[in-house]
Amino acid sequence: MKNIVVTCFGLLLATVAASPIYGQTIYEFDGGGVPNDDFFVAANWNDFLAGPDAVPGPMDQARIFNSFVVDYAQVAPHTVSGLKVGSDPAGNPGPNGTPGTLNMSAGHLIVAGPGDSFEIGRSVDNPPTISGAKGVINLTNDAILEIQGSDPIVGVRAEAELNIGPNASVISTRPDGAYWRVGHNGPSIDPFNPVGGLRGKGLLNVEGSFSAHVIFLGVDDGDGTVRVSGNGSLTLTDNLVPGVNTHHPNRSALIQMIGSNATLSALNLESANGLAENHNKYEFDADGGGVSPITLSNAVNIDNNDLVVNLNGFNLVNGGAPLLLFDAAPEQVYGTFASSTVFGSSEVPHRVIYDNVNGDILVQRVPEPSTMLLFGLGLSVAICAKRRASR
Repeated sequence: MKNIVVTCFGLLLATVAASPIYGQTIYEFDGGGVPNDDFFVAANWNDFLAGPDAVPGPMDQARIFNSFVVDYAQVAPHTVSGLKVGSDPAGNPGPNGTPGTLNMSAGHLIVAGPGDSFEIGRSVDNPPTISGAKGVINLTNDAILEIQGSDPIVGVRAEAELNIGPNASVISTRPDGAYWRVGHNGPSIDPFNPVGGLRGKGLLNVEGSFSAHVIFLGVDDGDGTVRVSGNGSLTLTDNLVPGVNTHHPNRSALIQMIGSNATLSALNLESANGLAENHNKYEFDADGGGVSPITLSNAVNIDNNDLVVNLNGFNLVNGGAPLLLFDAAPEQVYGTFASSTVFGSSEVPHRVIYDNVNGDILVQRVPEPSTMLLFGLGLSVAICAKRRASR
């Protein structure tokens, strides 16, 4: 498809990890201070190389694991070189991760290191009976998380969530763009792992604002979900790419647009699947105002993807105006959905409209056969009555 440029360079960046920063000190949260959940209490951090406790700074990597829940509420901007949440310990890498949570309720945290210096959920659990290295970052109020690396990851080898509250924001400020991965490394990448394989599963949940260059979903057999709801805004300066590594048996990619006030915009949507592959899925949940369309300044390719539209809370009138789902440039619609399902109080008869002239994909409700039969019967009665009246 000549109009969609595959971001091979971005994928290359996403598959090679940046080298560690030489001289970087790794600090692991151990809750040894008072209060024992405060990010800015030095005694809560343990120097991996047995140096003095200190709050991680511009040349340091911070790791949060061992089920610690850490509170970040300082208003003044603070910089670290790296941040790993839901991680394995630095001295025992591999399948030894445990959960970790960072709650940001204020301030501006800058992760300044290169490459994949920012990772949530970076390992797997050992033994499999524990809950695993699920990493969670919650941003509330007006908190800001700034990422300066090229390859931030949500859910690499383990489960992760990045939840951005209504007034919070995540910004990517690398000049040549950040290539995010949401869900990276699944079971087929390491089938001989002693705890049952990798489980890269990421959720990017946007109610506030998120900006980046590219997002890859479900990389290397991973499971990636992007959800935009409320007044949430997700803006990409380049492509949204759920259609990567689609041959892997366990990978999945899901885009959810909830309500009618959310926005998701990108240059291209590269989402084509092979018919026999695991299909990317798009879900639109309507409210009283309808749905939030996905906007592309160039092209959309949803070939062999699956579409679900939930109309509970919205009345899509029979034969009425269709709902806009995808808004691309004129003559830049490629492919058709492998399946489309529309729900209301019951399954709604519908048709998907591929309007390539205007660059739109829409869904329209169509009259049910019984309705058409009644309409035809009523029309026949009216015609007969008119004929009698004319005699």
